[in-house]
Order: sequence, then C-alpha cells, then structure tokens
Amino acid sequence: MSFYTSLTGLNSATKQLSVTSNNIANVGTTAFKRSRVDFGDIFSTSALQKSSSLVGQGVLTKAVSQEFTQGNISTSGSALDMSITGDGFFPMKTADGTGEIYSRNGSFMLNELNQVVNSQGARLQAAAVDSAGKADTGNMGILTIPSRTIGDAEKTTQMDLALNLPADAKVITATFDKNDPTT
Repeated sequence: MSFYTSLTGLNSATKQLSVTSNNIANVGTTAFKRSRVDFGDIFSTSALQKSSSLVGQGVLTKAVSQEFTQGNISTSGSALDMSITGDGFFPMKTADGTGEIYSRNGSFMLNELNQVVNSQGARLQAAAVDSAGKADTGNMGILTIPSRTIGDAEKTTQMDLALNLPADAKVITATFDKNDPTT
C-alpha cells in the first residue's frame, strides 16, 4: 500500500510540473491566463475504523483551473489593439463563421474586407447602438471599419482640458504663446 501512496504523490507532482511548465511557456502570450492545480487527500476507511486513527492513502488531482485575475495592460503601438479591464471577453465569430468564441486577447487587425479580426481570422463582434447611445447586445454584428469616412475633416476650434499641476510649481504669469515653451 505504501508503494501506491508514493505513486499518487509522484503522479500529482508530475501534474503540478506540467501545469507550471505550461504557465512558464506562455508567460509572453497575450491575454494568457495561468492555471493552477487543486489537490485532495485520499482516505480509505471502514465503518469499524476510528477516525482518529486514519492515515492518508495518498493524493489526487481534483482539478486544473484557470485563474481569471486581471493581468498587466501595456501599450502595443497598434491602433486596433484593445484590452479589457475587469471581467469580460471579446465575442468573436470563427473564421469560417460557424461558431462563436470568446477571448481576452485584444490583438486585432483588419482583413481584406476591413473586418476586425484576430491572428486566427476570427472576426470581432460588436453590439448595435441605438440613437440614444444604448448598446443592443441582442443585435451583434461583425465589426467592420469603413475604408473611407463620409464628410470632410474639420480643424478643432475649441476644447476642454483638465489637468493637475504640481503644487510646488512656479506660477507662470506670462501670456500663453504656443511658440514659447516657457509660457
């Protein structure tokens, strides 16, 4: 029986190393969520045995679970890359259009039809928005970026700016001049 007990420990340690190796191998993968192994004790008892005299009979792997905690968010330099803060997933249609998948990987690009897709060709879905600005999640469609916008670009004439300046900074009293950085 002691051989079996030792063997269960070796099998569980192997499973733990496998999960740890997978976590390390994917440390640089965008939106990867690490896994962890949950273990449990094995007890073998009979109705006539006192619970105070029980000795464990080994260990078993109860589950390998994903940890969906928030990871680090970093800039990528691509205008289509997005991230999710908190809970949620990007809803997508598979490349062949037959299934729906969900991912936290926000690395996107445009395909030849100007649809927002991931590296496997799955197309990002977006909710339709009504005139009041409310999203209709029951009406999801493939997000397509038009190749041209309608209308002419206009320069900005007015803007609101809110910022927080250091309390110990020197007060500037000169009139603002866009060509003079000291103002």
